[in-house]
Amino acid sequence: MTVAVRGDTLGRPNGITLDSVGKRFIVVQFGGARCWRGSRRQGTSVIAKGPGGFDGVEIAGSRMLVSSWTDSTVSSYETGQEVKVITGVPSPADIGYDGKRKRVLIPVFSGNRVEIWQLP
Repeated sequence: MTVAVRGDTLGRPNGITLDSVGKRFIVVQFGGARCWRGSRRQGTSVIAKGPGGFDGVEIAGSRMLVSSWTDSTVSSYETGQEVKVITGVPSPADIGYDGKRKRVLIPVFSGNRVEIWQLP
């Protein structure tokens, strides 16, 4: 086992994905309102801020999609700015992305179901 990054600044990390283009990992906080990008060699840096309560994170082309329990959304971050693309989903857990069909798959933790949403 190797520890890539550690510390209270991670704010209870919950979701993680790999940014294969930037060759870094992306971590979202459940206990904070930040999205981090990092690597063992370069450390971490904040790449976006939002409502917090983050659970899932996926790369969708040039966008980063993040689910949030705080405001029941899935938001898109392309330049660090939040754009809500899906709203009204209570307790959106870890998400999946179908790039071929441009759909987001959202497990609804409190609803015991999975929803499929078409991205605009």
